[in-house]
Amino acid sequence: MSEVQIPNGIRAMQAQYVAQEIMDYRDNPLLEALPPILSKSEVIQAMAQYPYFDPSERQMDAHYRFHLIQRLFSSFFQPLPVHLDLESRISRLIRQGYINRNPLAAHHNESLIKGYEDIVSGRVAFSQNTTAAGLTITIIGASGMGKSTTVNRILHLYPQVVAHSIYKGQHFNQLQTVWLKLECPHDSSVRGLVNNFFAQMDAILGTDYFAKFGKNSRLSAQSLLPVVSQICRNSCLGLLVIDEIQNLNARSSGGEQMLNFFVSLSNTLGGIPLIFIGTPKAVSVLQSEFRQARRGSGQGDLIWLPMKKEDQNWNLFLRGMWEYQWLRKPVPITTELSNCIYEQSCGISDIAVKLFVMAQIRAITSGKEELTTELITQVAKESLKLVQPMLNAMRSGNPAKIAKYGDINTINIEGFVTAEQNKVEVGALIDDFQKQRQEQKANTEKLKTDAIFRLSILGVGEKEARSSIEKVIASSSGEFGLKELVQKAYKLNVTGDEGEKEAEEKTKNDLRRIVQQGKEHGISAIQALTDAGFVQTEFDLGAV
Repeated sequence: MSEVQIPNGIRAMQAQYVAQEIMDYRDNPLLEALPPILSKSEVIQAMAQYPYFDPSERQMDAHYRFHLIQRLFSSFFQPLPVHLDLESRISRLIRQGYINRNPLAAHHNESLIKGYEDIVSGRVAFSQNTTAAGLTITIIGASGMGKSTTVNRILHLYPQVVAHSIYKGQHFNQLQTVWLKLECPHDSSVRGLVNNFFAQMDAILGTDYFAKFGKNSRLSAQSLLPVVSQICRNSCLGLLVIDEIQNLNARSSGGEQMLNFFVSLSNTLGGIPLIFIGTPKAVSVLQSEFRQARRGSGQGDLIWLPMKKEDQNWNLFLRGMWEYQWLRKPVPITTELSNCIYEQSCGISDIAVKLFVMAQIRAITSGKEELTTELITQVAKESLKLVQPMLNAMRSGNPAKIAKYGDINTINIEGFVTAEQNKVEVGALIDDFQKQRQEQKANTEKLKTDAIFRLSILGVGEKEARSSIEKVIASSSGEFGLKELVQKAYKLNVTGDEGEKEAEEKTKNDLRRIVQQGKEHGISAIQALTDAGFVQTEFDLGAV
């Protein structure tokens, strides 16, 4: 697909229609404009992401490697069987949702008219579409398992907005919103979720729904339900994803209203698929409302469990990550190391990656430059304190205990990196400073020695030459080379404290002596005069 710009500066993908192998998907522009259905190997290729890595980077200084290791956070994604399963479900979900919402069919226009009547009357007309109940997925798993990350990567296999113009020779001007992802507000506010919907739609379509409806305090959340439904119809929304549903509180009126809102939304949308994502805390929320629990199982619940130590998923994940060692002594993966990282992370991918990164940083700052079980265990003990209660709950396998704990992203990776950098950088800075001073001192002494030798050739005594050189260095605010130092010291020795004009006359009288002394030391006349600063070469624009 090629990108096009639509009004208000919003960009969309120009629809390109592909003949469908499945009969149910034919003659529907919304379905034919979707990317092809991917095979498992194509899904792996599309979702996989590995950071750039050059073994020579292992020889770079520590402060550079601290940056290189961060690539694992932004550029590493190892496809696993669970990811392929979810991609297949979402692929089916979107397409099944579009089957009965063909914009070229007569009932589509009828639904738009009914939607407008609902807005005017303020009532909600439930859809008679019996397939709607089967178009919902609920994904439950502990934080850090990769639920939201995986769903985001799958969603981005599809264009978010498709611009239609001509379909089979007929004008068909339509913007198709393939997917939209929202987060439940922390206060369980239905109005907050609705306003988020308006804002997100405005961002991708260039509309002003939030200004028209979101800012209107006279409109209740319930009265906005037909508005939301109509916007979904108008934009041909293919999939609505609601993340962080554990923010709902089943005991509060806000949580109950939100649950009822979801049920009503699913009914009125007439077949628009829904995906709910949440932590184990969301289980009690969903089960508190039978209708929602039923709908949440439309395409089958996906309980996202941690990887198991003996599982193929863990081996695939760890092997994919292990090669990215920016240490000068990289070690191969062993059963001992694999078990160690698993025990410390409980098979939670987010913790495993962070632990792998922190262990490398500690290996660099400690000077060991290699991963060991002792080092990994030490880092986990010191840096995973905040998530230990949750890890212990995970180790117990008790769902009730696991549901007590929330986000594991409290692991302060940035704080760890900063602390480790400070350990090595403060000492390194002082050490470098001392080395630089020693080098500068040695270079200065060598410069003085060479300058004294040059001045002796010009007939200046060693004592006088050293004195002049020290004065030049003391009065200079910057660095200079041997030639410049010799020139300035010689002139200072010849002129002393006399005025500039008198000094100029006096130095001119010494030209013969300079040439003669240079000859006695085997130096050509031009070189002797150049060293004394009386000849300007094309490379010495600052000479006298």
